[in-house]
Amino acid sequence: MSKIAQVREILEQTRELVDEVQRDVSEAIERYNLSLEEHRVAKESIKLATLDELQEALEGIEHLPQEEYEPQIVQEGYAPLEPLDPPEPFEVEEPSEGLFKAKVLGFFTFLVTLVGIVAVGGFMRHIDPLAIDESNWRQSLEEIFGFYSALVTQTPSAGPALGTALAFALAGLLGYLVYWIVANKAAARNLVKARELFEAAKRWSQEQRELIEKLRSIQRFLEEANRTITGTRLFGDEFAARVKRAKFFDGTDYEGMHPVAQEETREALQLQKRLTLLAQSDLLAQEFSIAPAIQKLYEDARTLMERLKARIYG
Repeated sequence: MSKIAQVREILEQTRELVDEVQRDVSEAIERYNLSLEEHRVAKESIKLATLDELQEALEGIEHLPQEEYEPQIVQEGYAPLEPLDPPEPFEVEEPSEGLFKAKVLGFFTFLVTLVGIVAVGGFMRHIDPLAIDESNWRQSLEEIFGFYSALVTQTPSAGPALGTALAFALAGLLGYLVYWIVANKAAARNLVKARELFEAAKRWSQEQRELIEKLRSIQRFLEEANRTITGTRLFGDEFAARVKRAKFFDGTDYEGMHPVAQEETREALQLQKRLTLLAQSDLLAQEFSIAPAIQKLYEDARTLMERLKARIYG
């Protein structure tokens, strides 16, 4: 396989690699952004309704126990997750150094050779180049190329067709030979550049693959976090209604409520605290790794949600 063909093959492999990774990372970013938006909407739903319902339900209850759930959210070194834009595409530019020069030199060689052939033929036919004008240039060329026809066929009266074909064939062959030599030297340099480009593309692809894995991990967390918010919010709405019912039947003194109503009131307090923290806390991360304090916040909310679910449904 020629060096030029190797360059083309390597470039094709590079483009295929880059296109595949670019497609995968774009899809991963699109899914990540969608999950992040769903998370924002889920948190807004807490602020717009559930917390108000819980506040209204718990408001006015006397001797209400204190909920001492105060997790520490360390923000230093972390930043909130933000939507991502697609990465800048990896540019695959075909290395073509020296190829234009090869074409120019090849064409120049073709012209010089053809002019030389014509000059030699004119000299052998004793044609004065200064005497050639618009009236006799065609006849002069026929005589010149006829010389080469006669040289090959050993026929003095041979026509110019064979000589013309031979002249153009020889000039074309020499021009192509020069082009081939220069182009192959350039191709050797371009082959090195193509291999370097392919290695750079592999490094870029590895970086993007690592980003994809991080985004997939974040997306799994977001999906579970969104489920936790929705489930906890639903229990918040339910227990707000239960506390309102207890206030209606048992009064507003916690100590005078039925034990079941007291337990439901405590659950409502826990739900209020956790939902408030979920609504107020940003998704802090470092290098797409969720802060441990944020993970613990959602784990606690999920634990409460699953406990209430198990108690109600058995």
